[in-house]
Formats: sequence, C-alpha cells, structure tokens
Amino acid sequence: MFEFPIAIGLSPNTQTDDIWQALNALFMPWSWKEGSSVEKAEKWFKDYFGVSDAVSFNSGRSALYALLKIFNIGRGDEVILQAFTCVAVPDPVIWTGAKPIFVDIEETLNIDPGLLEKHINKKTKAIIVQHTFGIPAKIEMIAKIAQKYNLILIEDCAHCIGATYKDKKIGTFGDAAFFSFGRDKVISSVFGGMAIINGKFNPSTSLRTRMENGKLREFQQKLNYPSYFWILQQLLHPIAFAIILPLYNIYLGKLILFLLQKLNLLSFPLFPEEKLGNKPDIFPLKYPNALAQLVLVQLEKLDKYNLFRRETAAYYFRQLKEFPNIQLPARGKGAIYLRFNILIKNAEELLKIARKKGLVLGNWYKNIIDPRGVLYGKIGYKKGSCPSAEKTAGLSVNLPTYPRLTMIDLKRIVDLIPVRHS
Repeated sequence: MFEFPIAIGLSPNTQTDDIWQALNALFMPWSWKEGSSVEKAEKWFKDYFGVSDAVSFNSGRSALYALLKIFNIGRGDEVILQAFTCVAVPDPVIWTGAKPIFVDIEETLNIDPGLLEKHINKKTKAIIVQHTFGIPAKIEMIAKIAQKYNLILIEDCAHCIGATYKDKKIGTFGDAAFFSFGRDKVISSVFGGMAIINGKFNPSTSLRTRMENGKLREFQQKLNYPSYFWILQQLLHPIAFAIILPLYNIYLGKLILFLLQKLNLLSFPLFPEEKLGNKPDIFPLKYPNALAQLVLVQLEKLDKYNLFRRETAAYYFRQLKEFPNIQLPARGKGAIYLRFNILIKNAEELLKIARKKGLVLGNWYKNIIDPRGVLYGKIGYKKGSCPSAEKTAGLSVNLPTYPRLTMIDLKRIVDLIPVRHS
C-alpha cells in the first residue's frame, strides 16, 4: 500500500476535489484566461474583509508590487520590512526603485515595534508587516507608529488568511494588505495573489487610500494575462502531485518530479533572477480564470483547514512542552500556525535525521532572507544587522500542520525529536 509522505513543501493542501478541479479546467483551455471565477474570488475577499474592492494578480509579489506602485513608492524612497523572510517580499520594493530597510524580529518572529522608530527618516514611505507562520505581529503598536509618522502600512498576509488579532481579522489593520495563493500557503492555486485597500485605517490617509482603490483596479486592468503554457504548468501541478506523492517514498515519485521539472512541465516557486533582486517578466500579470477556479475550491475549505492547523498546533504544544531543549512558537488566540516553527540546537542535524526517516520538515527561513543563494548585497541586507533574525534562522525547524496529516503522522513527527535531542 502506498503512503503519502510527510513533506511540508510538496503541494500540502492538495486533496481529491482540487485534483478533479484541475483536471476539469485542463480540458477547457478556452476558459483559462478570462471567466467569472476571477470575479467570484475577488468578491470573496471583498466580502470577507469588508473592503470596497479586492484585486487579483498572478502572485502575492505581483499584488505587493501593485500596491507599492499605486501608493507612488519609487526611487529615493525607503520601505521598512523585517528580516527572517522570503526574497519575494523585498524584491517588489526593489523593482519599484525603492530601498528595503530590514528590521530585526521579536519573540513572535515578526518585526520588532521597539526598533521601528530608529529606522524611520524622511525617505521612509511605508512599513510592510509580515505575520510570520500565521502568528499575528504586534500590529496595534506598529499601526500607531505608522500613524504617528504618516506612513503607509501594508500587511503581508501570505501566511495568515483567516487569522485574527483581538478578534479582528488580520489584513484589516493597515492601509492595505496582500495575500498569496502559493503552493504551500494557507490556500493554494499554485500561483496567485490578491490585494485589498482599507480606507478606515488612518484618518490622515483614509481619503487617500479610498482614492487608491480605483488606481489599483486600473493598474490590474492594464496588465496582460500569463501565457497559456504558464497556466498549463500550474494546472499540471496538482494533477502531477496526485501521482508523485503516493510514490515519493519509494523514489519513483522523486524521479517523476525531477523529470517533469526538467522538461519544464512544472514550474518552480521562485525564479533564479529573483535571488539577485531582478524582476522576471511573469510579474506582475493578471490572475487567470483557471487558477481562480482552483482557489475557489480551496476557499470553501479555509475554515476547516485553519481549524485543523490550530488543533495540530495544540497537539504539538501539549506533546513538546516538557522538552527544555526546544523553544516553542509564541501562542496567539487568533494564530492559524501555517507552520509550527520550533527553535532547537543542531536544527540541521534534526532536518537530516528526519529526511533519513522519510520526513521532509520545513526550513523557512534558514537563510534570513530565503531561499539559499540570495545575494544579500543585491537586496540591501547587511549581515549582522539583525542578530535575532540570524540566530532564529539557525535554530528554526518547521513542523507541518497541513490538512492531509494523520494522527499517525503527527506521532511520528513528535517521536522523532526526542530520539536524538532529549
């Protein structure tokens, strides 16, 4: 009998209904680019977050880039964001001509509000707040600082669709927010993203942000759709993984994955030029209808997925609380725990031991600005400038919380840790 691997980054959200939707879309190429599903996905976000509009793009970084552009952020400006992140966040800042300014993190693994003001100057135009692993940042403190200095506040909600802070939805605290539908995010359509603007955040900027809503839609309308081949690559992803995953632990699945990527039939989540701060031609583009069809299936399962993630996190908290060598994540009532990140000495050794036992645990963000190979000098990060982020990167191991896990899987993961680290 074939078993699904425990693999945090291998299309973790894909279930049978997602596969059938991808197959259905695959044989209707006339509806790949334009169709009603895009509008339905945008309406879902508009209604869920109570905003006047939600605008879709082909990726989360396209959505961020669009927001930066319509807020007139560009050459000579500075944008504050945290270290311990993916290069997909500072890259759109660089693409506008602005300069990313990296700030260290605090115990929630989010940007440290206490360090913000010393990085603010006349060039500062915006703060991007990442809610890392689905754990909300100290957003109220950050919002007060943004208001004090009349800065645009953009929430990075790539990890936290459905998370709350003091019973208020994450994504509604700032001037704007963007979301990602990447293959290993809260919901997945392989690629995709959404941007919203909130005109209620700051009295001094509310009129301005309401005016930007129309500009955001105008920006999107001027974009092209991705090519048919690019859409094909994304539709093949859930279908291919329906074959790859059951065969992964016997190496045949790994071989199929390697061959499909080598033949360029499956896309990679990041392009090589992004590691250098350069912009691939694929960003920004419109969100194609075929991928919107995939995300609508996922959105129907959002609450169920997040409940599972919270219950899985609660299990980890119970089982791992007695291990003094492990630092557990910050607890948050409204957190959704996209990944359950533990801090442990010899993290690399634990990852290797897990791989030998057939468990592929997560390694966000082992490189301070992920992935491996990012040239820090090209994206403006100075080694040693964010010591907490650098220390955290060296100690981090992500335990999975994705909805396909079973109780047997969870026990295998927990049992793995004290074998060599108790």
